[in-house]
Amino acid sequence: MKVKLLYTVFPCLLLALTCDMGLVARSQEQDMAAVQEEEQTSEQDISYTAGVAQINDEIEREEEAGQISLAAGEAAIAQDIIDSDAAELESYAQEQRQSQEAEAVSEASHGESENEYSNLAIADVNNYVNVRSTPNTEGEIVGKMYDGSVAQVQSITTESDGDWFQVISGEVEGYIKAEFFIYGDAAAEVIDNYVTHYAVVQADRLNVRQEPDTSASRIGYIDHGEKAQIIEYGEEWAKIRYTENTEGYVASEFITIEEEFIYAKSIAEEQAEQAALQELQERAAHTEQTAPENTTIVVTPPATNYTTNTELRSAIVQYAMQYLGTPYVHGGRSLASGTDCSGFTSYIYAEFGYSLSRTPQGQWGGNGRSISVSEIQPGDIVCYSSNGSKCTHVGIYIGNGQIVHEANSRKGTIVSDIYYDSTFIGVKNVID
Repeated sequence: MKVKLLYTVFPCLLLALTCDMGLVARSQEQDMAAVQEEEQTSEQDISYTAGVAQINDEIEREEEAGQISLAAGEAAIAQDIIDSDAAELESYAQEQRQSQEAEAVSEASHGESENEYSNLAIADVNNYVNVRSTPNTEGEIVGKMYDGSVAQVQSITTESDGDWFQVISGEVEGYIKAEFFIYGDAAAEVIDNYVTHYAVVQADRLNVRQEPDTSASRIGYIDHGEKAQIIEYGEEWAKIRYTENTEGYVASEFITIEEEFIYAKSIAEEQAEQAALQELQERAAHTEQTAPENTTIVVTPPATNYTTNTELRSAIVQYAMQYLGTPYVHGGRSLASGTDCSGFTSYIYAEFGYSLSRTPQGQWGGNGRSISVSEIQPGDIVCYSSNGSKCTHVGIYIGNGQIVHEANSRKGTIVSDIYYDSTFIGVKNVID
């Protein structure tokens, strides 16, 4: 019974054991599979983690590169801004320097102008006051200053009879009694009443128009270097006195402005002018006495035959002196009614058979031969330049260091010292 039971139980136990062993084996296989799966998962996790890390590294590198690029760009922009600001600052600084320099020049110029006028003395008399060689009434009279004429005061001397100014006025140097003059700040305040402004033409030839407009009618022209009195001045147009009875307009950009004062006259100049005027008056009186009624009075015409050039030169001077006091008329064609400087010389010489250019530059450059002052003779043409290049004014030498010329619209035909103007440039001999 026991053996049978053993036979019955043992197979069951064996089967159970076998089943358990199978289960154990399967469990081990499952565990191993799980381990392998976990290992694979771990490897995948590691691979994934490495990939993520690599991606993150790449992203970080790209971001870093981008930040570097951005930083470089920002730095470049910042540098541009710095450069731009520096350029603007330099430009501003340069403008400030130029402005300060201009102000300094302006102030210096203004100061010079004020200093010049503050040393100016203006004659305030009914007729004239004498200029003497010494600061007293016993001094020799070396010149005369007429009402409104000006002088530069060099020094002030106090004498028993009051103050005397040592002055330079034109070509005259000497002493004047201070009580007859407006001086210092008072003179600077009223100087505009005693100065005449002239437009000096810088163009080769400048149109004069009826109105301040380029479309306005042209009434004439003014050649290079010639002058016209300014009546009103504007930035674009200047109103001028074209002739004694005609006014017109010229473009301001083609002129420079020149101031002209009345200066003292030397005794020699006074005597020459008085002698010439007396001769002219005597000739006129003689003509009036001998001329038939209702006839036109004319000056004595020149002779036609001269045995020597000395006689010819003397005749030219005498003929020219008959026109003292005639008006200055720019472009004028009549010696009696008035002409300009080169018209005066050309028309005078035409009466003696000489054909001269109608312009100062033409006479200087194309007529006669140049000679030195030491060779000058009566009848020669004396030339001047207001700009240092072209001849702008001419006159006829009359001897004794003097010329007769159409001076300007204010003075007309007068006698002046050959060096009355510092722009003297030379002499032309058109006779021999």
